[in-house]
Amino acid sequence: MEEEADYLTLARITRPRGNRGEVTAENLTDSLRGFAKGNRLEVLLPNRMPFEVEVEEAWEHNGRLVLKFAGYDSISAAEGLRFAEVRTKRASLEPLPEGEYFLDDLIGCKMIDHADGREVGTVAEVYDPPGGVLLFAVHDEQGKELLVPFAQEICLEIEIEAKRILVRLPEGMEDLKA
Repeated sequence: MEEEADYLTLARITRPRGNRGEVTAENLTDSLRGFAKGNRLEVLLPNRMPFEVEVEEAWEHNGRLVLKFAGYDSISAAEGLRFAEVRTKRASLEPLPEGEYFLDDLIGCKMIDHADGREVGTVAEVYDPPGGVLLFAVHDEQGKELLVPFAQEICLEIEIEAKRILVRLPEGMEDLKA
């Protein structure tokens, strides 16, 4: 039986778009590589069994991913995909180049301060807001959240296998915890 870890979430569908059955989605990768025409992907809706779809088209429009799946040809059909995760088997993906990461792999990493080895918190989510800089939502032991930019000056070393990110936070950044 396949485990959750055997899959990688590529996108989260937000809503229907247009009248041809297209949907807009949050792209959780840095490319359209996983959405090539003919790719078979898995759709996971809350409280439902996963099912497979075939990519008919995929493109970016105004900073959002637009997907068209075979057999989804109306607004009402697309509405049934709202809030779904689109994922694929990890084994079907080519390895990423050095220094690139799947966003799913960053979630759950412990952020460690390089100066004193102190744990800053755990990456709970990765945001990709307009503007091009990813943000880590890092939660500490008290449940407070700190947004940390995914920048080379801050994130000094990332070890996916160890679930660890070594950071040098700018002075005063931790005072911004909410």
